[in-house]
This record gives sequence, structure tokens and C-alpha cells, in this order.
Amino acid sequence: MNEQFYKWLGNRVEDYEAARERGIKAYRTRCAKIAADLNHDVEPTVSSAGLHAPFDGYEWETEYRHGTYLKGQFLPWPEPEDWKGIKSGSFTGETKITGVPVDRADDFIKHFDELPQAQKLIKVSRGADYKKDSDTFCYFYISKCPEDLIQAIEDYLMGDIYKLQRLAEEKTEQERAERDAAHMDGEDVTEGRQVITGTMLAMKRKETIYGLTLKMLVQDDRGFRVWGSVPSGLDAMRDDRITFTATVQRSEKDSKFGFFKRPTKSQVLPNN
Repeated sequence: MNEQFYKWLGNRVEDYEAARERGIKAYRTRCAKIAADLNHDVEPTVSSAGLHAPFDGYEWETEYRHGTYLKGQFLPWPEPEDWKGIKSGSFTGETKITGVPVDRADDFIKHFDELPQAQKLIKVSRGADYKKDSDTFCYFYISKCPEDLIQAIEDYLMGDIYKLQRLAEEKTEQERAERDAAHMDGEDVTEGRQVITGTMLAMKRKETIYGLTLKMLVQDDRGFRVWGSVPSGLDAMRDDRITFTATVQRSEKDSKFGFFKRPTKSQVLPNN
């Protein structure tokens, strides 16, 4: 898979460079013809450094500028990023990809630098390492590259990561919908001292008369939801399954919502 990708990438870069050079050559020929029409059929002087005015008062016009130049004066071209009609694919300045694993970034740069045309125009680089969830990532930069190549490189670096992220988001949405349905179809709050077993939906710090207190919202397996202080010693996170004993009071506004107090015997349960 890697060998096939880099072979395709090398061919695509080479085709892009060749098409770009043909476009630039055709563009310069058109500009020289315009200059000749403005200057009694006299075209610019060509040197290894570029084009120059062959006499004083030489008029030079491109799509972006018009001016009069002295003999021997350099005739300016637009920056490559501004040339129109000469690109193979839509041209971009710089693209930043976030969250690329450093081993993938380094491996790609190594292979890209070995391509015959790699150093000619398109540039790739990466930023400093940073940690996230015990893994090491970096920002990845692609400069002066057509959009189809950018997309191919990003898919190669991040495709399976994006897929896992989408699956995780879809799973989260599905779980949220299932919890909401279970809440709507579930039992009303049972009042009194009891065991609550369910999923922590949210955690929030609240200012009370006793100071700053950590609160949590829990959906019991029976469907109803309760709100109260996080039990002392409970090291839980959102979406964790927990159990604890508390005194519960039903809300006057919603029979499926209640408040708990004096929680004890709390623990985090294994997620199924």
C-alpha cells in the first residue's frame, strides 16, 4: 500500500510540475507578444536572469501591472502564487493538518524528499511534538500544492484516524439518543434512601453557601435522572458507570428528575 501510494504521488508531482512549467512558458510567451505589440514589434531581451527592457521607455504589461522601464531594467513577473491559468489543479499557499502522529509525519517527509521533483516547488514540513492522551502528535504543513494532492496526502496521513473519530462521534450520538429514549420511557423517580446505579452524564462545579462543590447528573438504569454532590472519594468521569447509596427526592416539576443527598458507598463500575 505504501509503495503504491508513493509511486502514484511521485507521478502526480512530476505531472503537476511539468504542466506548471508548460503553463508558465505559454504565459511568458503571451506576455512577450503583448510587449511586442506595445513596442513596435520589439520583444524583451532574454538573459539567464530573466527578461529585460531592450531600450529606454520600454512598456511592459501583464495581467497584474503596467509600467515603463529603462534599457536593461529587469521586467518583473507576478509571484507564482498569482499566475492564473497555469496550474494543474487549484493552487494553495499553505495548509496545516492538525494532530498528525509524529512517526507518520517523519516517514512521509522522508519518502517525499526522495521523490525526483519533491524539492522543486511543493514543500512539506512539520511542527514541534506535543502530547495528547499519552500519544505524540505534531502539526503538518504543505506549501504550494494543488488541492487534489493536499487531500491525498491528508487522507494518507490521517484517513484511519478520521474514520475512528467519526465512528466515535457516531457511537456517542447513538448512545446519547439511546439514553434519552430510556429516560423518556423509564420509571419515575423513586423517593427515599436507595441504591443508584447508572451513567454519569455530566459533572459541574457549583458555588454554594458551603463553598465550591462538585455536582453530577446521573441517569439511573431505571431511566430517571438525579442531581447532587459527587460522593467523597469517587474518581469518575463523564460516561462512567457508577453506583452509590443516597437519599432521593423527586422534583416537583418533572417526575423523571430528582435530587439526591448524603451519598455513600460509591464506586466506579466496569463499562460494558
